[in-house]
Amino acid sequence: MRFVLFGIMSIAMALGACSQSVSSTEDDDPASLNGPKKNKVSSSSRINEKSSSSRSTDKSDEEDCSGESGEPWDGTTAKDFACGTGTKLSPYIILTAEQLARLSFLVNASEKAYSGKYFKLGADILLNKGKVIDSKGALVADSTKLHKWTPIGNSSVSFDGNFDGDGHTISGMFINTTSTHNGLFGNSQGTVQNLTVDNSWVYGGKYTAGVVGANVGMVLKITNQASVSGKDECIGGVIGSSGQKNYSDNSVIKNAVNKGIIIGEKNVGGVAGCATYVTVDGAENLAPIEGYGYVGGVFGGIGSSSKNDVKNLKNSGDITGKHFVGGVAGHCGGLTTVYSNNQPSSYSCWKSESWPCGSVQIAYNEGAVTGIRYVGGIIGEVCHGFISSLSNKGDVVGEGGTGGIVSSMSYTKTTAVYNIGNVYGRNYVGGIIGYNQEGVTNSAYSTGKVDGDSLVGLMIGYNYNTTMADYYYLERGKQEPFGLNNGGGVATPKTEDEMKSKDFAKLLGDEFVYNSGLNDGYPVLSWEKE
Repeated sequence: MRFVLFGIMSIAMALGACSQSVSSTEDDDPASLNGPKKNKVSSSSRINEKSSSSRSTDKSDEEDCSGESGEPWDGTTAKDFACGTGTKLSPYIILTAEQLARLSFLVNASEKAYSGKYFKLGADILLNKGKVIDSKGALVADSTKLHKWTPIGNSSVSFDGNFDGDGHTISGMFINTTSTHNGLFGNSQGTVQNLTVDNSWVYGGKYTAGVVGANVGMVLKITNQASVSGKDECIGGVIGSSGQKNYSDNSVIKNAVNKGIIIGEKNVGGVAGCATYVTVDGAENLAPIEGYGYVGGVFGGIGSSSKNDVKNLKNSGDITGKHFVGGVAGHCGGLTTVYSNNQPSSYSCWKSESWPCGSVQIAYNEGAVTGIRYVGGIIGEVCHGFISSLSNKGDVVGEGGTGGIVSSMSYTKTTAVYNIGNVYGRNYVGGIIGYNQEGVTNSAYSTGKVDGDSLVGLMIGYNYNTTMADYYYLERGKQEPFGLNNGGGVATPKTEDEMKSKDFAKLLGDEFVYNSGLNDGYPVLSWEKE
């Protein structure tokens, strides 16, 4: 069964855009950008002089390594790494920006001898000295005087080793191009971990991010503080696009944080712009995110895959877009019909589960979410998914299809969700869901104000054939829980005092707990108390 939701316009993009199969002509030559390959005159330093006790030690810590750590990049490429043999016990140690540029040159030149090797930072890396961006993410440095970074990997070559930042920071990165696959790493099927990218400015085309442009490997314990913007799709703070490796294994994202301002067009997210066939445990955004369509605090779009396993997501940044906009994700599953003028005619979700969302659990939003159509406090749209343990505290403002948790939801199971943010729209407006079709939804409450012109409900704007239990809302005069209820919907009004009680928390089930010191006295999810 196919439906087209109230004829609204949305972002021009097929979900397949989250894949990695894009070929593009690079407008920059990696070897020339990173300079001639010559030795950096250096002094001897020891890795075990690192000040941070949290950083790991291994065999290479006992070696004398060559390189002047802490010096800004001179634009050249070193002939050797500081030390190490590239094994797990003795990784290649990188102490200087010139040595990091060597890694970029080797990967982009497809040097097979370095495939599958281990690399480790032994110091912070400074690619350009001075202030590159201001607090609003704007470029303030003179771009004509900046060394331009060539990403490690590109549209045709990917990094397939293990890169351990060891808790260090790479700062001063400058990328300005219209080509695809941009970031510290342009393309990676290996592991990138334990790293912060700071005071950096990145502008590019499709698959652009502060750390990894396109990922089919593992990204672990990464923080992005770079300002990122892009002209095409799959634009993210940490990752541009994260997808499936070898048509079998999910890519993995764990403990990824974005603190940089992100601006793009389609599929724009704080942690990742596009994500399909992903396993995620821990992803957080703390900065403003802005785009046209498929815009989310953590993910712009979660593509269609029953293998998606996404949990522990948080957003506190303000999110602004036009179509498919969410505090955590712009959409999850489903399909849009796209025209050449970038104006989709409709959104489709089939009962046959052709484009499933997968699982999204334990997600939180407290940022303001603003858009036009398909605007949700947590997710803009969900098709064939399982979503649970979600809470929204941010105000949600849209026009057609606006919900405190989800704007539009079809054939989806929902459990343990609540909204205390205010929700404003024109039609299909609900405290929990704007438009709900043929799903199962249990254990939810909403206390926020809900206002609109038509099909407005304190719980659901339009409800069709949905099995529902334990639905509660804060009574507000004569306002109804449903704008229109076409079967299956039952919700119970409660007073403020009733909702701020231990008994009410018990009514909601085991996933909710009572704590008078949290959430203004309203019940919280058990993970929020921890």
